[in-house]
Amino acid sequence: MKKRSKSYRDYIDPMKKTGYILLVLFLLAACTKTGDYSSLAGKRVPDQEIWNTVVTITRSGELTTKIYAAHLVKYQDTQDMFIRDSMRIDFYEDGKHTSYLTADSGRINERKERIVAIGNVVMVSDSGFIAYTDSLFWINDSDKVYTNSRIQIFSEQDTLYGTNFESDTKFENWIIYNPLGKTWRRFDE
Repeated sequence: MKKRSKSYRDYIDPMKKTGYILLVLFLLAACTKTGDYSSLAGKRVPDQEIWNTVVTITRSGELTTKIYAAHLVKYQDTQDMFIRDSMRIDFYEDGKHTSYLTADSGRINERKERIVAIGNVVMVSDSGFIAYTDSLFWINDSDKVYTNSRIQIFSEQDTLYGTNFESDTKFENWIIYNPLGKTWRRFDE
């Protein structure tokens, strides 16, 4: 009987074989695509991705806004952050909460400190106003929200529909154009 010469396989412990196989599988998995970027702007891969994050915006050191994002992607060259999956924005004035906004997605421009909320936008003030629209813009400098889309506003005294809406984030001073609906408020002439 002829004796077989040993190969390198005979010298590797069976446990080591399992470890090598797992290492190779891990390295192959690490090289696969980690995210679906097909719905992002220009289908580019972002510089940063963050899940379940909070972005805080201040003016002169005072809290004005907190943005809660389920999935945030950032592109360094544009200074834009895109929020996917869902977002919530809480507005503050003099350190007190005044209202909040929810939307399907959004865009934050860091340079201009502007936010666009997109899709199923709902804004609720602490004073009892609720607004529904498909997009809403917020500008930090003026602390105003506005939309050029259709909007519905509800409160204890109002049920209004219209287009082109502008308001402060507290819903104390607002304008709605092309209004339709009813209100129980008194107007001074």
